[in-house]
Amino acid sequence: MNVVELSGGVGGARMAVGLARLSTVELSVVVNVGDDEEIHGLHVSPDIDTVTYTLAGFQGPEGWGRTEESFRVNTELARFGVDNTFLLGDLDLALNIFRTSRLSAGDSLSSITEVVASAFNIVPSLRPASDDRLRTELLVNETDWIGFQDYFVIRRAQDQVNKVRFSGENSAAPAPGVVESIRRADHVVIAPSNPPLSIWPILSIEGIREAVVAHPNVTAVSPLIGGRALKGPADRVLASLGLPAGNLGVAKSYHGIINRLVIHSGDAADAALIDDVEILTFNTKIKKPNDAERLAREVLGL
Repeated sequence: MNVVELSGGVGGARMAVGLARLSTVELSVVVNVGDDEEIHGLHVSPDIDTVTYTLAGFQGPEGWGRTEESFRVNTELARFGVDNTFLLGDLDLALNIFRTSRLSAGDSLSSITEVVASAFNIVPSLRPASDDRLRTELLVNETDWIGFQDYFVIRRAQDQVNKVRFSGENSAAPAPGVVESIRRADHVVIAPSNPPLSIWPILSIEGIREAVVAHPNVTAVSPLIGGRALKGPADRVLASLGLPAGNLGVAKSYHGIINRLVIHSGDAADAALIDDVEILTFNTKIKKPNDAERLAREVLGL
C-alpha cells in the first residue's frame, strides 16, 4: 500500500512512526516548510527536522530537537548579546550548518533532505512540500503581521491569531515527486497537526491542493481530544479564525479536502455534529511507538 502523509511537526512525526512500522506500507511524508526560518544565519527547517529525528529515534523529550542534546553554543551566544530564545542544540546545529552550506552551494532543500534522511537510516521518503520560499505569517492584535517563529517561539503562542497567510504561495512550486506521490498513493493521511498552521501551508501550494482534493481516499486525524490540543495552540487558533469549536472546527478546516475524519474515541458524540465527511473513532493518543502503529493500522483499515 502506497501512503502519503501530510505532516507538521510533533504530531505528524509521531503519526509517521506508526505508518513506517507497517511492513505492508510504502510511506512518503510531505512536510510543512512554512515554519522554516533563518536563525543565526542558518536555514532551520523545524518540522522536517522533527520528523527526521523522530523517525530515527533521536527525538528530544519534548518531541522536538535531539535526545541527549546540549546547548553550549546557544548559551555562549548570550555573551555577545545575541537573542538565543530560539534554542538550537549543539547536535542540531551540525545538521543546520550542513543544510545551509549545501543550500549556499546551490543544492535544493529536497535533495538535502534526502541526504539527511539517508544519513539517519530513514526508510520512508521524506520530502519538503516545496523547495521554494514559503513562510507562514499571522495577523495578531488586529494590526501586526508576524512570522511563525516570532509567534510560536518568541511570543510563546500567546497572541490571538486573527488571520493566516502564506508568503510565497503564489510562486512556490511543489518539491519534485510530491504531486506524483499523492496521485499514485492508495491513501493520503493528514497528520494530527495544527490544521491552519501546519497543514494549510502545504495545501496552499498550487498543485498539491489540487492533487489532494482530487484523491478519492483522504483521511485526516484530528489533533484535538476533548476539544483541546494535547500540544500547541490548534484549538485556540481554529477558534480565533472563526471556525467552530472542537472536531467540527477541524472538519470545517478541511472542507472539500477530506473524505473522513478520525476523532478520539472519547469524543464520539462529536460525530453527530459533522455531516459532510465520514467519522471514525479511535484512541488517538500517541504516547509510544506501539500506540502510533496501532492508530496507523486503524486509520488505514488494516
